[in-house]
Parts: sequence; C-alpha cells; structure tokens
Amino acid sequence: MNGPARWLRVVVTPADRVSEKLWTGNESAQVIAGASRPELLGVRDWSEEGLRFRAELSTFVEDGPVSVTPELQGSVRLSESWWKGLEMSLDAVAAAATDRVSVRQDLVNRRLEWISGGRIDPAVAVWKASHGDLHWANLTAPACVLFDWEGWGLAPAGWDVAVLRAYSLLQPAVAAEIADRFSGLLTGAGGRQVQLFAVAELLMAGSRGDHPELTSPLLGLASELLGKPAEVIARRVGLPAA
Repeated sequence: MNGPARWLRVVVTPADRVSEKLWTGNESAQVIAGASRPELLGVRDWSEEGLRFRAELSTFVEDGPVSVTPELQGSVRLSESWWKGLEMSLDAVAAAATDRVSVRQDLVNRRLEWISGGRIDPAVAVWKASHGDLHWANLTAPACVLFDWEGWGLAPAGWDVAVLRAYSLLQPAVAAEIADRFSGLLTGAGGRQVQLFAVAELLMAGSRGDHPELTSPLLGLASELLGKPAEVIARRVGLPAA
C-alpha cells in the first residue's frame, strides 16, 4: 500500500544507562510552536534482555543537510528565506517554556575558567530554551528545517547561534553573516560570554581529536574576544596555535 514517505528512527541502549532527557527530547520538542522540524507521528518504547528500545515515526523531510559534517567545510549559498526561516525557528524555541536543561551553569564555569583563566565572569544572566545541538549537519537547505532535538532545553541566551558561528569559522563569510544577523545575541557582555563558552566547548572537543581543522580559527576568535594573542590562549589550554 502506497503512502507518504516517513522516517523511522530506532534507538537502543542498556536499560540502566538511559538518559531520560535525551530519550524524550524529540517527543517533548513537539510542543514548540513555530519551529521548523519533522513532525513526530508516533512513538513506541519497549524493553527486552536488559535493553531499552524506542522507535519514532516522523514526517519525511526531502531536503538534505547543509553539510555532512557539523563544521561547514565548503562554500554554501543560503537564500534570504533560509535565514529568515532559521531566525523564526530559533525565536520560537527561545520563547518556549521548559524545565529541561541543555547546558548547566557548572559546565559554563569550567569551560570559561579553562579558556580565560578567570577573566570572564561565568555567571549566566539570561537563560533561554535552545535547540542544544545546532550545527550544519542538523540544518537542511534549501528549506531550513532543524533536526535532532534530543538535547533541547535551557541554555545561555544566544547559545545556538554562538555554536553555529563557531562551526562556521572555516567559511568566514558565513560566520560573518551569522554575527551580523544575530548581533543582538552575540554582542555585549552576554554575547562575549556565550561565544567564549562555545569556542571552549569546540576546542575541548578538538583536544579529543574532533574537527581539528577548526582549532586555529577557534583560537583566533578566542583571541578577538579576550584581547590576548592566540598563542597565549593555546598554551593555556594545551593546544597547538596553528
């Protein structure tokens, strides 16, 4: 019997290691009005032999991801309607009321101490709901749809765009576009704080071998934000400057 295409996502994990936040993220995100995302049509949970399973049936999105990797490695042309769609989705997420937590204050404390040596006040003044994993493999084009809502929840205001800008640094024109379009979230003390936190998170991932090509531009952005040479920051965090 023919019908519309659907996506079926099946996850499995040991029953004693299930993170309820991640397990229910896609389902709970359905309450966010105005965000462009796949619609969840049905969910089934079951357990057997010490394992827990979840199957999620969603509407099918024909457009592919902007990038096959979280970082933007190649040039891309995104329409004005794409940018407006992203802004609309992020505004909808930020307006959502939730008690879910995507980023904790103690993590912000550790990362900002690591990268700034105590020069940046880590206390977050404004918390907003966020997608929590906004990178280029989780965004589609030509229409802007956001995938993978498992980790959505409260985070420092501007967290999503700060992370997306950091993942864009290999394409300076795109990174500059984000900085310009979302300047209200990326300037001032809060904008500086959240950008340094994003840089620190990606540098920490880089120290474990992820996206090593981003290390140099990330250190360059940290240098701009802290007013210190990239080499000094690199020595502090134990990473090569170039």
